[in-house]
Amino acid sequence: MSNTSKLLWNSPIEELYKGKKLPKSISLLKEANIHTLRDLSWIFPTKFYHVHKNPYPESTNDGDYVRVNGFLKNIKTRPIFRKRMRFFQVSGTLETQNGDFSLIWFNTYPNLKEKIENYFSESTVVTLEGTVSTNGPWTQIANPTFKQQGDDTVLTYPTVNKVRGSFIEKMIQKIPHELWEELPELKFHQVSLAQSLKSLHQIGDISYNDDYIDRIKYEEFFLEQLKIALRKDSKEEQSQPPLKFSKKLLEKSLDIFPYPLTVDQKLCFDEIIKDLESTYPLSRLVQGDVGCGKTSVAILAMKAVYELGFQVAFMAPTENLSYQHFQNLINYFPEEKIAFLSSSVSAKEKKIIYQKIKENEARVIIGTHSLFQDKLEYHNLRLTIIDEQHKFGVDQRIQFLNKCTVPNCLLMSATPIPRTLSLTQYGDLDISIIKEMPAHKKGFKTRIVNSENMSKFLSFLKTRLDLNEQAYVVLPNIDKTEFRSTYSIEEVHEQYKKFFPETNIAILHGRLDSDEQKSIIHDFRENKIQLLISTTVVEVGIHVSNATLMIIYHPEYFGLSSLHQLRGRVGRDKLQGFCFLIITNKLGPQQNQRLSFFEKENDGFKIAEEDLLYRGEGNLFGKTQSGASNSRKISNLLEDIVIFNKVIEDFKDFNKSDFLNHIHFYNLKEDKYIGHLI
Repeated sequence: MSNTSKLLWNSPIEELYKGKKLPKSISLLKEANIHTLRDLSWIFPTKFYHVHKNPYPESTNDGDYVRVNGFLKNIKTRPIFRKRMRFFQVSGTLETQNGDFSLIWFNTYPNLKEKIENYFSESTVVTLEGTVSTNGPWTQIANPTFKQQGDDTVLTYPTVNKVRGSFIEKMIQKIPHELWEELPELKFHQVSLAQSLKSLHQIGDISYNDDYIDRIKYEEFFLEQLKIALRKDSKEEQSQPPLKFSKKLLEKSLDIFPYPLTVDQKLCFDEIIKDLESTYPLSRLVQGDVGCGKTSVAILAMKAVYELGFQVAFMAPTENLSYQHFQNLINYFPEEKIAFLSSSVSAKEKKIIYQKIKENEARVIIGTHSLFQDKLEYHNLRLTIIDEQHKFGVDQRIQFLNKCTVPNCLLMSATPIPRTLSLTQYGDLDISIIKEMPAHKKGFKTRIVNSENMSKFLSFLKTRLDLNEQAYVVLPNIDKTEFRSTYSIEEVHEQYKKFFPETNIAILHGRLDSDEQKSIIHDFRENKIQLLISTTVVEVGIHVSNATLMIIYHPEYFGLSSLHQLRGRVGRDKLQGFCFLIITNKLGPQQNQRLSFFEKENDGFKIAEEDLLYRGEGNLFGKTQSGASNSRKISNLLEDIVIFNKVIEDFKDFNKSDFLNHIHFYNLKEDKYIGHLI
């Protein structure tokens, strides 16, 4: 114990092996962001087994975890060769005082085979434990482990970056007992974090119960709110020279569109201008349904900042979408003042564009990840806009913001975020919601198509194509796969060539090079292609006014929000849009219910709520890590909403001094994401 007496929660995990040779697994755990004892303590067991000791075989149920004493009998081994390595399969019987258990070990190493055979030959009493299952007339234990003694509860830890759970369990048990009492506590909470974590890891004589689990869930939600509070504080500590917009300048900006703004758009624009005129950096998320006019508001904000002589940058996740924005913005800014950057721009062109940006000749910059490359130097960037912001990683957004003279950032999302989710993911941002749809947009109607009404659908499609309208056909994957019963793009292409031999049809997907993709989209926009068969590369932002039909094959493989994004590509202007969901497989009751809901519902916010219930919330802070301070392990916003609401309510009564122990324990001041927009 003398070697571990000075260990702290922020001590590196290798300190558990001070004076000993480090296991190779340590480096694998560090690759998975398990660096400290604190990180280690937040790797939780995935299963808890109550141990049935020496039961009668016939009294057990499949899945029971047993610990049995007896003699090994009838041991048989046979070699197995896999990937040039030799393993063994060992089978036999454990003869106990209450009956016999069938045993089988799959893919054992030679040392385990020898251990089993030694016990067999010596006819000594052995203790085995494992999960039982029925195998014909036998009660079988597969891959049992040898055990001398143990608790009444057995834990199973997950494998982390190829490190076995059994190794992780041994490491956690090495943490000094007195260290658990140094965990930070919340003064108002009756259940301690120390007791809760010790219960979960079965340390000491504290038995597992639901109160302890709820306390850990509370801690996870609390940590999220603490990070949000710290980001708010960090943002408020920053200051910027406020921008000043004259009434004449704002009126000039508002006049650039041939159609009036909706009330929601005007309100959103006013909120953005108010933020830019304050001494705090703009940090606003604009969210709204597909086609609600978010991009129009973003263009107005860009125009206002541009007219003051500053630079603005607009980043989108794909080259197709960013290039479309580029072509659109040419209508509103002098062409010589606009620059486009992406990976497909040649090195020679980039050098020229970089120089124009540095010297302020280019003041409107549109592109993809190329907008935050190290070599790119802005003259005076005062506004960044990130379209479809959830498509970018945390580090990418931070790199982009670091290019700003002042970190004014406007985020846009066409996937409406349910209120409860926004409190965890965007609690530090100001949020503008655009719900009202522009009057000049017709919208879309949705219908499910199966084998019974397929011919009627094809007839309707022919009528619309004869009217010179255009259609998208979208599939979830390019090729057939062994995991999905789906058509390939090529199969559907061949079908539609037979259905409509006079129609110009093209294929679009991510394997095509950038220039080819641009050429196809350009030809589709110019109506040289009438029917475009594609993957989800058309999901976000592609806008072709004459495209009125969105045809989606195998919709059961898409999330509802993705389906909603796809159908948002049609009905964007004066022509009525139609969305058809093509069902080719037999669906289960839940899938049918989901798609029926989608067929009837056009409100993106309600669809987002339904999608959240069906698919879960995902990783909210945008970075999947195993360390304690980066993600939730056991809490779930949908299942634990009562605990979450309690955290939100309790947070109102905290002051900064209440947070100090937690900030220190979780090293939150050293978290590079604190104070940044994530």
